[in-house]
Amino acid sequence: MFVRSESHSLQHHVSRHMGETYQVIGDFESVSNSTYTILHITNTKPDKVICISYIRTQAIVSGGSTIPDVGTFFQLGFGTEFSSGGTLVTPVAMNTTSGKASGTTAYDNNPSVTGTFSEIDRWYLEPNGRQTVFNKEGSIIIGQNDTMEVRFTSDHTAGTAYARITYFLIDLSA
Repeated sequence: MFVRSESHSLQHHVSRHMGETYQVIGDFESVSNSTYTILHITNTKPDKVICISYIRTQAIVSGGSTIPDVGTFFQLGFGTEFSSGGTLVTPVAMNTTSGKASGTTAYDNNPSVTGTFSEIDRWYLEPNGRQTVFNKEGSIIIGQNDTMEVRFTSDHTAGTAYARITYFLIDLSA
């Protein structure tokens, strides 16, 4: 009798066996003393939820306070809806053989949004422009037509902010 056991992350399992793991990248290159939407994502898939597994952010700023600085931070939140502007960005499947579309809509480049932003997380920049990575392990779940936004607030006069979301789609009713 031969027994084999494998242990891997849920994200890997969904990518390998279902082809439903994606990444989407957003940025804004004109940061100047305000708050900007770096990435806005909407779940348009009728039968699946988005499960966020990783979020990566980075900003390079100048002309302001020394980092870390209480006036310069990233936020994650729910509750806003895309209104206009920005740039439509296409999520990329992490399993290149799946041939599946993500079933999500994403915008970067500071689109206009409506609604009330409900903050769920905030983090301040690290010195020297290092990237910050958050492992959410699928704990952020976005239902059909729900949204999540990564935004950036800065008291600096110049800079670029970047965000990447890695997520997978699953059917919670199964």
